[in-house]
Amino acid sequence: MLLPIRQIFQEMAAEKLRLCLTILAVAWATLCIALMLAAGEGLRQGLIRSSESGNGKLMYLTGSYATKDFGNFHTGKQLKLKYDDLKVIQALPSVKHVQPSAQWNERVTFEDHRTWQNPVGVYPEYQTLTGLKIAAGGRWFNSMDMKEQRNVIVIGESAAISLFNQSDDFDWINPPALDIDPVGKKVKVGSKEFMVIGLIKSSSANVEQGIPLNESLFVPFSTWQRFHPNSAISALNIEPVPQVDRKQVAATVKQVIARKYGASVEDQQLVQIQDMLLRQKTMRRFLIGLQSFLGIIGLVTLGVAGIGIANVMYAAVKRATRDIGLRMAVGASPATIKAHYLTQSLFTMAIGGLLGLGMTVGLISSIQAFPLTGNSLYEELGKPTPELSFSIIGLVILALGLVGVAAAWFPANRAASITPLEALQSE
Repeated sequence: MLLPIRQIFQEMAAEKLRLCLTILAVAWATLCIALMLAAGEGLRQGLIRSSESGNGKLMYLTGSYATKDFGNFHTGKQLKLKYDDLKVIQALPSVKHVQPSAQWNERVTFEDHRTWQNPVGVYPEYQTLTGLKIAAGGRWFNSMDMKEQRNVIVIGESAAISLFNQSDDFDWINPPALDIDPVGKKVKVGSKEFMVIGLIKSSSANVEQGIPLNESLFVPFSTWQRFHPNSAISALNIEPVPQVDRKQVAATVKQVIARKYGASVEDQQLVQIQDMLLRQKTMRRFLIGLQSFLGIIGLVTLGVAGIGIANVMYAAVKRATRDIGLRMAVGASPATIKAHYLTQSLFTMAIGGLLGLGMTVGLISSIQAFPLTGNSLYEELGKPTPELSFSIIGLVILALGLVGVAAAWFPANRAASITPLEALQSE
């Protein structure tokens, strides 16, 4: 079956105005559906990057209050975690790493400025576990800091701005830049003097129990112990072995801690575990739903453009009625006639689709080049930018093809149903 390609283009040229308007409508619809899907994908990837950084892949274990009378515990007694709990949990085969953290319940001050958060005592390995990065010119804790229990502190960028910037003005949308390099400056934790040895690079990540990394402050765990001998730690940050059942890991850890302290293993409130990774599943389902909703809006726009194609097809069929009848009289089958107009519709969709995808690529490149660094909302969302992935391009092409076939289906059937007698009787 050979299609008369020249005739197809001649029929398309005969409807120049309608065809051009339809192509523009298809291009606009393609831009809408591709841009909406790309924006949804960019937002999804940005939020995933933001949520998985910091402690986003960890389990955060804290002690709570007993709700059952059992062994060493009565209702209302608090479970206070100790440092040696780390060794018990680390011995589990389903646990890869465990790191303790301890809140220092005093604010950090510099002259008359103070921070929003209290410092946290951690080990040097905490940096690897959470993936935090130190800005050039500073450093993280080392083994000598731990061994000598040094009074050193590492601070987040927002905490540094609160401490060292002279102006108290703060804009949540466009926060001020840090005026000076804080490394080498001395601050006070309560009444104790500490030297700043590192500045954490700006990040949208959270650590501990939802503390923004930019607001965080860290001191060596051994230094915290020197000032808080025999005190309970705040939490344990647990990294499970990859591919294990994280719910089962949490249940096992709860039982191990309950048995260690002589509490009931059936008390669900005594040991609290927040699995930061599992908490993201609801958010990810929402983001997929949002992206699907944006795609549906774009598909509706594309469907409207398909109506325009159908109108052009009907006009072309009406104009070519005599030619269709003559072709069928000399042996053209209904299938050939249908293929003729389906091809014409797909040509129109292809031209409009390529134009729309080209516009989308250009617009996304412009958006990605736009300077947004420093905007707190942009940083908090994980620096999202529209992402036109191959899967999105494939979905757009599939949608174009389906709408093109649907738009030409009825006009093509009308053309295939024309008889030679009807064609001769047409004007």
